[in-house]
Amino acid sequence: MKKINFIFIVVLFSTFSANTQTLPSYVPSNGLISWYPFTGNANDSSGNGNHATVNGAVLASDRFGNNNSAYSFNGSSDYLHGNATSFPTEYRTISLWFYSTSINTLSTGMQVFGYGGGICNQSWLMQMDNPTPSTSFFTENTYEVSMGCNNWLTALPFGVNGTPSTPNNNWQHWVMTNGQSGIDIYINGNYVGGITTPITGTGVAGKKFFIGACPDSSGMNAYQDAYLKHWNGILDDVGIWNRALSQQEISDLYNGTTLDVSDLSPEQKFSVYPNPATDRIFVEQGDFQEYTISDLLGRTVKSGQLDADNFIDINSLAQGIYILNITGESKQSFKLVKE
Repeated sequence: MKKINFIFIVVLFSTFSANTQTLPSYVPSNGLISWYPFTGNANDSSGNGNHATVNGAVLASDRFGNNNSAYSFNGSSDYLHGNATSFPTEYRTISLWFYSTSINTLSTGMQVFGYGGGICNQSWLMQMDNPTPSTSFFTENTYEVSMGCNNWLTALPFGVNGTPSTPNNNWQHWVMTNGQSGIDIYINGNYVGGITTPITGTGVAGKKFFIGACPDSSGMNAYQDAYLKHWNGILDDVGIWNRALSQQEISDLYNGTTLDVSDLSPEQKFSVYPNPATDRIFVEQGDFQEYTISDLLGRTVKSGQLDADNFIDINSLAQGIYILNITGESKQSFKLVKE
């Protein structure tokens, strides 16, 4: 009896250890649904068991040069997929790293990540450079998010607000959040655009998620057509949360390495409040720094230098979303909402 009990304890401990892996300290655990570091496999390291099945994709080196620590996709038949039942239906954040040499070099767009469906407008689809002629949206040369059936949510042109004009040949960090204030886009740690309307109603019960591809409207099959193909390049560190991450959390994800985040220099140098604001904003720790405020098309609408009181008058700005860039010894970008 003692021997049987000992074996049971060993098996139980082994099972527990296999299903609870340590997350890097820069990965927020609050609201985390899945985390795919791709360290030798496509398993979910969040502890929630949302493991992916590999369909053709092969292991590759990650952005740090570590072997077998990312997945490479051939652009035609490769993808990862799994059960999306526990994925977010309302507020969410999707974070991923991508590398490609094929953006803007092909006649088709490329799918990056997607999940859910059932009928039109119940999917979450992230893709790039889609030239589908039936849409009137900015789709070529853009980061794009749609709900399926060519119902576009938002698209950000390459090169706007400091983003790379052609995001080829370098690792890029892409984050999408959907929260109470709307849908926001972050590239390489900085807020770069968005819309003020959040979405709900993504269908996930019994549906699939796809990495390196997107689902069709049924939410069950990898989709391709004459204008939109699978991802051609490498993907890594894919994370899904059931809430909108903060700008600081996104900055930490961008600056995170295999080191503990406490070993890194703090990236957030400033805080801005109130935000949203109506007439003025205050910048803490902004010791006489210069600033620019741009609209979502990248046009500068106001610039100057912080005075001794560290406030900026925004009373003359129209209502909407802006990007506040503070520069000097440090640099930080913020989403600014003028009410």
